[in-house]
Formats: sequence, C-alpha cells, structure tokens
Amino acid sequence: MKLYDRFADKEFHTSIAASFGIDFDAYENIVLPRLRGAGCRNNLVLADGRMLTHALCGASALPHHAGRLYTINGIGAPGVFHPKLFLQAGRRRGRLIVSSANLTTPGLGGNLELASMVMSDEPGSGEQQLVAAGWKYLSRFLDGYQQATAAQVDWMLTRAPWLAKATPATGPVGLADGTLAALLTSGEASGIGRRFVELVGGPVERLIIISPYWDRNLAALSYLAERLSPGDIAVLIDPECTVFPKWALGKFQGVRLYNRGDFRKGRFIHAKAIIAQTATADHVLVGSANCTLPALGDADFAGANEEACLYRHLPPGSIADALGLGAILTSERQLDPATLPDLDLDEELPLGELATLNPGSFECRVDTLTWHPTNAFNPAECTITLLDQHGKPMPCRLTPLASRGDTQRFEIGETQERPAFARVQHDDGLVSAPSIVTLIDRLRAVVRETSSRQADNALRQLDDETEASLMLLDVLGILERIEQGDPADKEPISIPKARKDKEDGAPAYRTLNYEQFIAGRRPRMENQLPHNSLAGSNVSIVRSFLNRVIGLGAGDQDGEEQNAPLPAGAFDLGDETGDGQAALNAGEEFDTERTRRAEEEHDRAERRRAAAKKATKEQIVAAVAAFSKRIRDRRESGALDSHDVIRLRALLMIVCTAALPVAVAKDSKVKGSRLQVLPPEGDPNSWPTVIGRALFELFGGKTPGIRNLYLAEQHDQIPDDILECWATCYWCLQACLTAPVSPRERDRLTRYVKPLAELAYVLTLPTKAELLGTDVTNLMSAMSEAYGKRLGIEGDMVTNAHRRMVDALFPTSPRVTV
Repeated sequence: MKLYDRFADKEFHTSIAASFGIDFDAYENIVLPRLRGAGCRNNLVLADGRMLTHALCGASALPHHAGRLYTINGIGAPGVFHPKLFLQAGRRRGRLIVSSANLTTPGLGGNLELASMVMSDEPGSGEQQLVAAGWKYLSRFLDGYQQATAAQVDWMLTRAPWLAKATPATGPVGLADGTLAALLTSGEASGIGRRFVELVGGPVERLIIISPYWDRNLAALSYLAERLSPGDIAVLIDPECTVFPKWALGKFQGVRLYNRGDFRKGRFIHAKAIIAQTATADHVLVGSANCTLPALGDADFAGANEEACLYRHLPPGSIADALGLGAILTSERQLDPATLPDLDLDEELPLGELATLNPGSFECRVDTLTWHPTNAFNPAECTITLLDQHGKPMPCRLTPLASRGDTQRFEIGETQERPAFARVQHDDGLVSAPSIVTLIDRLRAVVRETSSRQADNALRQLDDETEASLMLLDVLGILERIEQGDPADKEPISIPKARKDKEDGAPAYRTLNYEQFIAGRRPRMENQLPHNSLAGSNVSIVRSFLNRVIGLGAGDQDGEEQNAPLPAGAFDLGDETGDGQAALNAGEEFDTERTRRAEEEHDRAERRRAAAKKATKEQIVAAVAAFSKRIRDRRESGALDSHDVIRLRALLMIVCTAALPVAVAKDSKVKGSRLQVLPPEGDPNSWPTVIGRALFELFGGKTPGIRNLYLAEQHDQIPDDILECWATCYWCLQACLTAPVSPRERDRLTRYVKPLAELAYVLTLPTKAELLGTDVTNLMSAMSEAYGKRLGIEGDMVTNAHRRMVDALFPTSPRVTV
C-alpha cells in the first residue's frame, strides 16, 4: 500500500501514531493535512523521547503545528521506543496499521517498508479485538498527568465508545477473510520472538528473514534457527549492505543470502519480516522489530525495546507471492557472504546525552504555563525562556503560581504572543533542548468532529442572518441534542464528560459550582488572551454569531486553522468531471437529483428564515417561560453549564431585537421594524418585564440558579463566553433602568429590577476592577451601538449607570456577599 494515501481515508475522528523517530516536516506536510482533510482532527503522536529531543535539537526543522493542531509525547523505554503503529478511531469503526515505517520522509515515501492493515467494522469481530489490543498497548504511554493528552483521550473515547467496550485480543483471532492474526507487542512476560515461535508450532521448511539491522553475533537469528529448525534459512539483503556481520555466519547451517537485485532498486530496505513456511501455512511476523535480541528477545529475555508486530497465519506460499519474493529467492540470486563489505556500523546516536537535554513537558492554558520537569533539571535552580515559532526568545514575564508536587505553574504576562517552545537553563550553565509548549485551549478549539448533516443544516440558517431571532433557540436546541448524543440524530456528537477520579491517582477534570470556581480562579487581566469554554463545539459558532450581530470580532478565532497545511486536492470533492465538453458529447448525465435536493433545501431554509422574522410577542414570551422552566429543572438537578449561559445571552439579545422604542409606543405614526413586537410599558409583557423574567431564575429568589452553574476546574479564569453573557446581562438590566419610560413605570422598574441587577452584579464577578474592565465595558458599548440607539437609550447613560451601581456595591473593592 501507499501508506500516506491511507491517511486520507474518511470515517475517523482520531489518530494515534507511534514512531521511533520524527521528522516534523514529514508529519506536518504529508500526514497531518491528509488526516485533517478527511475530518480526522484529534491527532496524537508518540515518539521515542530521546529521538524527539534529537529532532528538536536540529535533526528536523522545528514544527509549526505541534501543540496547536496535534500533541506529541516523548516516550522512554529500557532500550528504545520503537513501535510503528497507526491507530484510528471513528464513531463506528477503527483501524490499525502495523508497519516498519517511521514518521520521517524516508519512512513515508523513500524506504522500502512493509505494512499490514486491520479494519474493524463488526462488534466483537477479530478485527475489532486487534484494534482494541492496539489501543490497550498505546494507552500505556498516554500520560494522564498531561491535561491536553488526557482531554484528547477522553474526547476520543466519548466519540468511540465501542473502543472502551471491545475485548482486546490476547492471542490469534479469526478474521473475515478466514485467516488468523495476533498483535504481538512488548510489555509481556515473554518476548515477541518467543511468542512467534510458539505460534508457528509445526516443522518449518523455510525461514525467510528481511531486516535492515542485526545483532553483531546474529544472536536473534541464532535463537530462531535453533527453535524452529528450518530446512532452509533465506536472508534478503542488499549487496552493498555494511551492517550485516558476515563473519557470524560460520556457526549456522543452511543460511543463504540473496541479492535483492532490481527489487525496488534505489530504496533502502527498512522493512522487517520473519516468514516461517510450513507445509500447511505461512507464519508471518511484520512490524517494527528488527532481527535483534533487544527487539525480539529469546527464550529467557523478553527484549529491551518497545516494539509492535502483527502475526499472520496465511495459506502456504501466499506471502511470498504477495511480496514478489519468488523471483528473488533463487539460486541465481544467491550471494557469497565473502563478497559483502566488512561490517561498518553507523555512528550511534548519543541517546544518553540527549536524555539529559530533555527539560520535560510544557503545557499552556491561555496565560498559565505548566511545567512537568525531568530529573535532569531542578526547578529551584532553573530559569525558563519561552520561544516563538521560529525558536527565538519571547520577551515576557513569568510569575510563579501555586504548584502541585513536582509540577510547576507560572503566569505569563506582558505579552499577547503564544509560546511555541520553552528552553530551560540550569544555574550550572546546562541549557536544555527546546521543548514543545502544548497550547491546551487552542488545541481544544481545533479538535472537533466534522459536523453532522443536521448540525450543518442548523448552522446554515445563521449564514445570512443579521439579527438575533427566535430561530437562534431552535439552532441551539438542535446543536445541544447533537452534542449530548441524542439518538434521534444519525450522526451524534457528544460533549466530553468530566473525568472521574481514577484509582491510579491520575488527575481528574472536576467541575466546580460557580461560587467555588470564582473562589479558586485567578482574576482576569487587561488584554488577556482569548479563553472560550465552548471551544471545539458547534455551539461556539452561535457565540461568534452573537458577537457578529453586535459588531464584535470573534476574538478567539484561531489563526492556526487558517495556516494549517492543506493536502493536494483538498478541495476536490470527487464530483467534478475531468473533461466537461467530452462528457457533454458523450451524453453523460449530470447529477440533477442532487441539484434538485439542494434547491429544495435552500427553499426550506428561506421559509424558515421568513417564519423566524414573523415571530409574535406570544412566541417570545413563551420562549422566556420555557427558559425559566429549564433553569428551574436544571437547578434542581445541579446541571447548569455553559450551554445555559449561551442560551441566556441569545434569549436576551432576541428580546432586545424585539423591543419597541418608547417613541413608537407614544406615537403610532412612528414605525418600528417587523421584528419589534415588545412594547416598553403599559403591557404585562413589556420588554423590561420580559428581561426581568429571563434573568430572575438565574439571579433572583432565595436559591438563584447561578449557584448551581458548574464549570470545569481546568478553566482557571472566567472564560470569555461566560463573561460576555454577564456583560450582556448588565447592559440589559441598565437598559431597563435607564429607558425613557413614564415616571410611574420608572418607579416600578426601580422597585423590581434594581434589586435583581444588584444580585446579578455581586453573584457574577467578584471585584470592582473586573466589573469595570475593558472586557465588560467593550461589550456593553457594542450592545449600546446595536440596540441602544433603536430603543432611544443613550450609551453614556447605560455606562454611567453601570459605573454608579458598581461603585455603590463595591465601595472599597472587596466582594459583597449575599
């Protein structure tokens, strides 16, 4: 197979790639764009820790998207971390590719490599058990202490529940084609070589070995020959090979070397295969293991490396035919060992030195940097320098925060730039290699599934809208049902649930009620980086729409998406005709049915938009009543979350859109827009009254709903989407209190709305500085521009009223408790 072509296959949302070495250019320009182009956006890479350091020290160009579009973790092993596994998971199927190829340019397109693929479709099938075994093996290396990796794993398992439920294969299993297969990995009591020998069983007529690297004394080959007692041993080799110890052949009987000749000429043979041919079957082992003791082990040694291989039990002679070995393993191709070059091993990599240059892993959430140091660097005696994407030092300030155990935390200040790497310098002068800084919040924003058809249809309704209408609530309802995995939707998308505490003590993602959250969070700073609790969700698109309506840019839109590499043909949908004129001449039929369906969908969307714009006062009042009931119900179950907050903001903006100005109410000749149906006074459903009802369940009464609003502990500051809702609440409350209504109505609003406003202020943001901060005031100004003018409310009046209320509630700045 062309391995890189398989990365463009669809129906998968997650990939986990394991490799010994890493070439960032190869992964980011060959693998990543194909994965993302196929809708696989949750991508993890595991590489040998020392080889990762080697790459970051200059063996590879620095990555552009590591820690932003994918995560990469350096793995340690007694020998080396050497598996070449590629696991993909989707809603209903999984795939495991076991190969010899590293994530390097030669591995992906230059070397002669060997790969075997298993596709899982049927529950309980042998294929599914093999994929589950691959996941069981890889999960050993996915450190739970790294928040980004833990979140990616949770995200995957939520959207591929079959993977957690599937039974991993522990031995050979039957496949759909009638053959047997087993995944043999390191980490077991016996080595891969011994388990392969036990699976072969019967007399071996011929043992075929393909391996680029060998023991200096051919110890692994000696073990296989002793246990299998083959009648013939065939070794495929390049005559220019300088890593084969020809002198060690003297202790073997029946070993024949074969010249590869023109077989894939010009390509380095990096494939690894052991084929034991018997009278009844071909027993095949392919994967990452070279024919060495560290890789295969022997009777008493399980090996030192981490390796992964796939065993196949195939019909006799089938594998030689499939690989084209029949024309090579002939007497004419046999080599005289004496003609081979003398052993000349390449200079070994300084793996021990590379290990001492690894400073550990770094993660960043908005402006909080977390460092998990290695034993080589004592945090108390080290200085951290943050680097940009070019590896250049970033001018910024790092302020230590409360830390947990060996984990160090810092606040990044005096910069709006996001770090790409971190370097550590020890007081004794030792300078580390650069380490990738994983941007947790940015990664979360880009890791999402390709939208379902239902979600796309819902969001399409927002494309041409310029006003907040009742249609928004329908869109939110559809998106919530999809994200909660509503079985009515054919392609559900679930929200990852909070991580529960594990027995092994791994950190968990807890949720805190809003009061606990506020007590433990850091205050927001001026001009801080964007932080969105809805990131990675389609609901976040609704938030962007609400900001667009009031003229605010989507401050947290990630430029990473725009700068991500695209595969060739990324915009080729497969439905273009290569030669349009020839198709017409040949009478080819174009897809009129698809065109008809598109036109019908467009007409339906237009009718929906028209219906939304004709919303009546009663419909808006009913929507507010339904929202109040929702808050009561969810308050009792303690289930309020960010989705309730964005729904409140949408509802308030819908009411503002539907509000009639006082001038219209006083003069019937003055016309409002067809959306404006709520009068300012003289009606039990005036817009100030409706706003009060919408806010009461969350902020009013003896048990305000906000006390049962829960946010994830991972957010150590108030997310932007939450703050935007609070600022919208402040504006709406002050609009009620400053609207140019009659004196009698003014008294009524002051009596009922002002206490609610005061509660809303003291229950949302804890300090005067935050209530008067630019994040709040900028949004309130945008609301004044969008709605104040049409309601006859001066923006300065709202701003001044807001400040007076804050000054009254926070005279000396400490928080007022209720």
